[in-house]
Amino acid sequence: MTRPTVLVVEDDAGLRLALEAGLAAEGFEVAVAGDCDAACAHASTVRPDLVLLDWGLAEGDGGTKACHRLRNVHPDGRIVMLTGRTERGIEEAARAAGAHAFFTKGIGLGVLAGELRRIASKA
Repeated sequence: MTRPTVLVVEDDAGLRLALEAGLAAEGFEVAVAGDCDAACAHASTVRPDLVLLDWGLAEGDGGTKACHRLRNVHPDGRIVMLTGRTERGIEEAARAAGAHAFFTKGIGLGVLAGELRRIASKA
């Protein structure tokens, strides 16, 4: 398999930078976006294998809205939700919005990279 492409959509600049560097070191082609508008523009032209999407985006209803918008512009992309939120029902809501997988922030980079590779290989 060629290097999977992942679009990291995270509104926290520090975490976005860390994920970009870490995933690139793990062998991914990485692009980043800080909000849903930038993510949709990128996904519609570059067509990444995976979109690593922050569920708690600061805008509007966050992850639900972003997931639906990204599914509309890139229906074949695999959306993976990443969140720091822990309340009940979040994972179910993410999957209902079209996410293929769901992980909590704090997951180790190696574990996350392995899961992303697994998800990309099923595309």
